[in-house]
Amino acid sequence: MSYNVREHSYVVGGLGVTGQACVRFLLQKQATVKAFDTRTNFTVPAELDTDMQAFMAEKVTCNALSEDYFDGVDTLVLSPGLALNIEQVALAQKCGVEVIGDVELFARLNTSTRGATPAKRVVGITGSNGKTTVTLLVNHLLKSCGVKSIEAGNVGRPVLEALQSDADVVVMELSSFQLETTSSLVLEAATVLNISDDHLDRHGTLEAYIDAKHRIFDNAKSAIVWRDGEFVAPDEQIIADAKGNAALNAVSDGASNEESLASKNIVEYGLGESTTGFAIASFCGDGSTLGDEQSLHVTFNGEKLIDLSNIHLAGMHNVLNIMAALGICLQLGVSPALAVKHLHSFKAAPHRCVEIARVNDIRYIDDSKATNIGATVAALEGLAPTIQGKLILIAGGDAKGADIASLSPYLTKYVSHVFALGKDAHLFEKSFAHTTRVATMKDAVKAATRLAAPGDVVLLSPACASLDMFKNYMHRGDVYKQDVHDLLNLHSKNDDAVEATS
Repeated sequence: MSYNVREHSYVVGGLGVTGQACVRFLLQKQATVKAFDTRTNFTVPAELDTDMQAFMAEKVTCNALSEDYFDGVDTLVLSPGLALNIEQVALAQKCGVEVIGDVELFARLNTSTRGATPAKRVVGITGSNGKTTVTLLVNHLLKSCGVKSIEAGNVGRPVLEALQSDADVVVMELSSFQLETTSSLVLEAATVLNISDDHLDRHGTLEAYIDAKHRIFDNAKSAIVWRDGEFVAPDEQIIADAKGNAALNAVSDGASNEESLASKNIVEYGLGESTTGFAIASFCGDGSTLGDEQSLHVTFNGEKLIDLSNIHLAGMHNVLNIMAALGICLQLGVSPALAVKHLHSFKAAPHRCVEIARVNDIRYIDDSKATNIGATVAALEGLAPTIQGKLILIAGGDAKGADIASLSPYLTKYVSHVFALGKDAHLFEKSFAHTTRVATMKDAVKAATRLAAPGDVVLLSPACASLDMFKNYMHRGDVYKQDVHDLLNLHSKNDDAVEATS
């Protein structure tokens, strides 16, 4: 049976971007809906349309809720910014109200029984780091290859807006917060790009965080898996189920279950050599593979796709992102050989390992999006092979309960000096001897520049959240860029060898 919103009565919890999108959608569908917000200082955004303004005035509460608030309500659509353990959720569950998120509402509506409109094909991307880049890249490659697609979810566009679009494919970036309240989303392909300590202040333990991430595989038809990653593959039961499905659907040419699984359900990728899935291999001029040659290529099933020197995204971690994106495109019927032709036209999102300036061959790179340890490790490991000189790191902020000491081996291996700022700057001092604590981003930029020499890289990759000092990670990256450019302007008065990039 199709899911009809008019047959349900809703409460929307939280009125940020996602909550407002849910309210707007439900009002358009003439559903019964009201909402609450946990912020006592919540104010109605002035730019809302008349219907939304009226709803906000009449149907929103910021006060404590009582049991009778949920009388006649059967569904709470909870915004991802609100945790499942808040008192409003506990009260709703006590009253027998089902708790879902907007992604789950999308899933229930996106079925083949929607009347004349066919269900959209959906792919899901999660992980501690890189998911926005991969989401945007998949959408770019699909559209470039003639697929009518749209990106949605944690990337910025609410998923219910994508449901109402004319796209045939929805490329979803899914956070652990969104996955917690999702149970029936059917995906053509799913991937957990990587796992590192993140959001432990919300999930409590790494195991709970991993469990939330792995919900993406529950109804996925295929998985795109980093072969060298930890905690990124579907669990054994899901793999067993996939093998069973592969056996049921085996082609008549006698292919084994393992071969069928590899071709239909699991696509692996990694930076080592492999004759299956995506890998890295060295080719000589005549196309044969020889270890002595330095012409490294991304390969698929042993065949050349693209020379690494022709990839414009910085760092080897972005090579992994590209492989994951190509694997997802493959599951939607777009061959890697076709998709890879459109890599050059992809423009990376801001604040993700983007070079913002260069002076006297000193490169300044903005990786402000690195809000956890794993993201900074990825940046260090990805950039280090491309750097001739020293790597000077600007880091710090709110560690969100993560163990900064776990970053110590990577700092020792790759980093010359750390300039640490923010709430948990002292944790970097404890973890790495060559650390200097600074008060502001401007101080960090000045100090790093004094230390830097030609061939060096000054990298902002904080390994921490930004809200202790900045509005968000974008603001932090913008301040870094402004401070760097201010410094370059000072230099440019006396030095013609200044190159700024954005």
